[in-house]
Amino acid sequence: MPTELPRSARHFLRTPGGRGARTIVYAFHHWLAKLPLTMAELTPEYFEQFLARFRTSHIPTRTSAKYRQLARRYAQWLYDHRLVAFNLEQHRRPHPLPPLAREYLASLTPTHRPRTIEKHTGSLRRLYRWLDPRGLDPQRLTRRELTPWFQELHAEQLGPAARRTILICVRIYLRWLSEQVRMRAAPDELVRPSDCPRLPQYLPRPLTVEADRELKRRLRSSKQPGAWALLLMRHTGLRIGELRGLEYHCIRLDHQRPLLKVPLGKLNNERLVPLDETSVELIRRLQSIAPRSRSWLVPGAKPGCPALKGWLEHILREHSHNLPDPARVTSHRLRHTYATEMLSAGMSLLGVMRLLGHRDYRMTLRYTAITPETVSDEYTKALAQLAKKYRLPTPPIPTRASTTDPDELLDHLARWLRNHVSSGSSLRALLKRVDRLRHTVQKLKAAKS
Repeated sequence: MPTELPRSARHFLRTPGGRGARTIVYAFHHWLAKLPLTMAELTPEYFEQFLARFRTSHIPTRTSAKYRQLARRYAQWLYDHRLVAFNLEQHRRPHPLPPLAREYLASLTPTHRPRTIEKHTGSLRRLYRWLDPRGLDPQRLTRRELTPWFQELHAEQLGPAARRTILICVRIYLRWLSEQVRMRAAPDELVRPSDCPRLPQYLPRPLTVEADRELKRRLRSSKQPGAWALLLMRHTGLRIGELRGLEYHCIRLDHQRPLLKVPLGKLNNERLVPLDETSVELIRRLQSIAPRSRSWLVPGAKPGCPALKGWLEHILREHSHNLPDPARVTSHRLRHTYATEMLSAGMSLLGVMRLLGHRDYRMTLRYTAITPETVSDEYTKALAQLAKKYRLPTPPIPTRASTTDPDELLDHLARWLRNHVSSGSSLRALLKRVDRLRHTVQKLKAAKS
């Protein structure tokens, strides 16, 4: 880091907007000196390169967002004091979309949710931000011209899920252009399925038995309503957004069986989840908190507002400290633990799918995993079955009481020879041998007695 900051930077750190930005300001001027660049030579492109330093897997997402926000605040302060030549706010204005793209987005509005429209809008802006400076038109685009854009998306260090979403949205847009007979090339040839990065398949991470038992004990004995709400989430498999949106009167009765009415969640659907006695008691405890005239079951920090997600996660971090579990405890792990517990108890995949509010059984297969204890038990049982299948029968150990009389054995042998050996000299010779053996055995018996 530089030994001394410029006077302007020291002045910024003394302003209200510079609070907490000391690390970013030092990093920025150290980066300028290392290039080297002066403030007059700084451009928006260079500044974006500086911001890209915080989009790495080594920096948590929230910390990265905070650093970039502070850096932009400092850059805007520099422009306001005429220390840099570019206005960052103007540079960050969304790229304008052509009428054709706006027509496409308007066609999606009646059938898609607003968040989906935002994803398509952001993806098209990324596409046109790259096409317009190069003078490329999607209606005359070729595969060779579009391929460098895939590499640029990768160079921006976007995650696999973000790049996949962008490419899928662009391919849908190109298909719409093809249906409208407004482009020449085949859309699936411009953006092939192989261009979409494969998403990492993470296994669900349910809590270990010891950690789950200890966490439930801590949440149950806590005096914070947020802890009771998290315990209710553990017993019902809710998402944290569904927990925040629970109505004050959320219990429904079906033939005197209590059911929890879960509001619209991630998949925009409602469902009813059966409740046990513990869950009903938790709901009654939350309902007893004043004021009782509120709309949501879990009270928020401000009257009339639902509980904040960050507040619930903070309570979970407090109560999960030093648990006997190596992985970090998140709110969604409570849902994973609930699902694996139901599967391990013998509940069908379809039943767990209904409890979790999934529309496709493949979503349940991805979000619910068989516990390691179940795998170990089934593996041991399989080995026992294999050993039983291929084990040779052990001959019984003869005892004095169960020993067969030799005369009877010789009689059986003679009878078998008469039934299975054709008559002739060979049969007579064998029968004579049997008779001689019988006489010898009788002599031995007589001598022994």
